[in-house]
Amino acid sequence: MSLLLVLSLERLVSKEPRWHIEKYAGQYREWLIKKRWLSKKNTSASLYLCLLAPAVVLAAIEYFIFGAFLTFIEQSVVLFICIGCPALRATYKCFLNAAERNDMQACSMYTDQLGHCTNERDSQSSLNENASDEETDDTSSAKYQGQSFGQHLTWLNYQHYAAVMLWFIAFGAPGALFYSLSRSTTEALCAANHPMRETSARLMFALDYIPVRITAFGMLMMGHFSRALPEWIKYALQLDVSAYDVLTIISAKAEMLTPEEQALQAENASVEPKVLVKLAKRNVIFLLVVTSALTVIGSLA
Repeated sequence: MSLLLVLSLERLVSKEPRWHIEKYAGQYREWLIKKRWLSKKNTSASLYLCLLAPAVVLAAIEYFIFGAFLTFIEQSVVLFICIGCPALRATYKCFLNAAERNDMQACSMYTDQLGHCTNERDSQSSLNENASDEETDDTSSAKYQGQSFGQHLTWLNYQHYAAVMLWFIAFGAPGALFYSLSRSTTEALCAANHPMRETSARLMFALDYIPVRITAFGMLMMGHFSRALPEWIKYALQLDVSAYDVLTIISAKAEMLTPEEQALQAENASVEPKVLVKLAKRNVIFLLVVTSALTVIGSLA
């Protein structure tokens, strides 16, 4: 019920900053820095405890203070705050408008605004694999700029929707809060080139390991199953592949452009991102339907 309610509201209303996790995560980090609990001298364990503490406190409040009805209200509010990202949605809309105008400079600017710090190497390698040496004109640049944007957008959709949903399904509001706070902190530490950025990145690798493979499986179910399944099997148990690579590679196999779409992509950089966004939306609905079915038959309490 919380998932249905929150996803419906998230699509219908425009979130203000006070209804998004980034505001509170930023305030929490500032408080940790002020108390010197997030400094160069801290250990990995201290960082993990700082990120886990709010979720533990929330879980204790649910268990010892709130009843069933208040817990439902609280969990719905927390999930609404944790899910989605208004800033990224606005950037995506601006990118589409720029692509319609064929303004490649603006498209590049909006791509940079998505933030690539934690996955800069993966984004660049993916771009290099797709681009050939001969394609150097403006049309080809537009095509591969659009592909880079679309693949990264798929990853961001996972981080702000699918992963939050899966952690909420598994651990309730404390799980969604822990994942969202860890994701936001990892991005902030990476952008600031903080000494603990690698420690935070290792935590995110662990937090994403199972959810990203569940999400990727949903994408192959919603896309081209036979084409994406070998890739999913290949990466299912690998520990040396980033979650970003797993998701973007499988999503690219699950939803490849048709010849007509490829021709349009050469003229309009928004074609490929739109296709992948549709796949990501179908995947969110797929996860919601599976969750509903498991709830009805009693497999999820």
